Amino acid sequence: MEKRMGMTIGLAIMMMIALTACGAGAESAGGKPASEGGKAALILSVQEATSFYEALERKFEAKYPDIDLTVQAYKQAGEQWKPGEMEEYKKSINTVLLSGQGPDVIEMNSLPIGDYVAKGQLQDMDSLLSGDSSIKKENLQANILEATKVSGGLYAIPGGYSLRAFIADGQVLKDAGISEKTWTWQDFAEKAKTLTQGKDKGVAMAEYPPDMLMQEMTVDNYETYVDTTAKQAKFDSPEFVALLHQVKQMYDDGVMTAESAGPGKQLFYSAVLFEPADVINVPHRYFEHPMLMQKPHQPEQSGTMRIVPSSQFGIRASTSVPDEAWKLVSFLLTEEVQQMPEHSGFSLLKSVNEEKLTDIQKQIADGSYKLPDGTTVQAEDEEFVRFGQMLDTVDQFSQLDGKVIAIVGEESLAYFSGQKSAEEAAKLIQNRVTTFLNE
Repeated sequence: MEKRMGMTIGLAIMMMIALTACGAGAESAGGKPASEGGKAALILSVQEATSFYEALERKFEAKYPDIDLTVQAYKQAGEQWKPGEMEEYKKSINTVLLSGQGPDVIEMNSLPIGDYVAKGQLQDMDSLLSGDSSIKKENLQANILEATKVSGGLYAIPGGYSLRAFIADGQVLKDAGISEKTWTWQDFAEKAKTLTQGKDKGVAMAEYPPDMLMQEMTVDNYETYVDTTAKQAKFDSPEFVALLHQVKQMYDDGVMTAESAGPGKQLFYSAVLFEPADVINVPHRYFEHPMLMQKPHQPEQSGTMRIVPSSQFGIRASTSVPDEAWKLVSFLLTEEVQQMPEHSGFSLLKSVNEEKLTDIQKQIADGSYKLPDGTTVQAEDEEFVRFGQMLDTVDQFSQLDGKVIAIVGEESLAYFSGQKSAEEAAKLIQNRVTTFLNE
């Protein structure tokens, strides 16, 4: 059978999948689609062909020689998405899922998982995971899996993930008396004003426009303002209007600024940790003695690091090869795959993360570890211990739509620039998001 890894699939071919996927080869004795040679045919649909998927295909077929895995990619590796093309891609996936056929396993990035779950188009893998004796449950970051559940079910399993972290100047904050598990943005503003008193003390956060902060706050509280299932928005609520006022006040008071503060003049950074090495590389880019902290948050929310999946995989509920589809998803959770050089992000396996961090810790101890700029670094063992503790408590995740976040940024800017009142901006956000959710 001719392999198709890395092939760009146009919309016409995506539509064709809905009609022909189950007829891609002869029917096997068990009624399952089979490729040439009697192998079970399994289709994985992904957004972009990458070296990871190429390696995954080889390794999976080597382990399961009775399965012929075909990876179908919408875009070639590195190919740019054109305006509106992502929406066309989503529509094409919707079409094949509604047909009841299509790919067996789907990379769910940027797709409306909640909508698919509501329509019964994805399989709940919770029982499959718990019943798979080949997976060491104690080695899984169970909190990551729990946080990414939808409607109580495990419909999309992350293949890897990044973490949005809140980083502080540990030297300045060591005696600040911050109760980070409970501190709010109001507490943050008051504490920052105290810590930055005097012309040489700088600001809490710099190069951070208010509309960007509003977007990040919306991401952190997405489910408070957007009910994806009911397709309802709550941006015209008194709470959101109050949040707009609160953000503006922090900039008016000089706690936050969109301008540069200069080296050493900033107390906090919000940054993404893409991989284990970033546990050291990113914080030490900003501070000599950095400290990972919980982010200020609403009382009903969590301030832990936010999970940003680099990939998520779901199984089509009506696939004719459910056993083979689960073998592929469970294979993604093995050390063989999680340790691949092409694998991106943190691992769902504790052992893989710990091994990489321990190696970095040893290199720092013997002086051989270098930051990306080539400089050596001194890091206390406590930094590794603290990160491990924080990773085990991570629970911040939302299935969100980037278009909603963009709307919040665009319309809140009209308030921050003085063109509209907070109430007017909130109403515009509410109307635009409501229209978008019901399109």
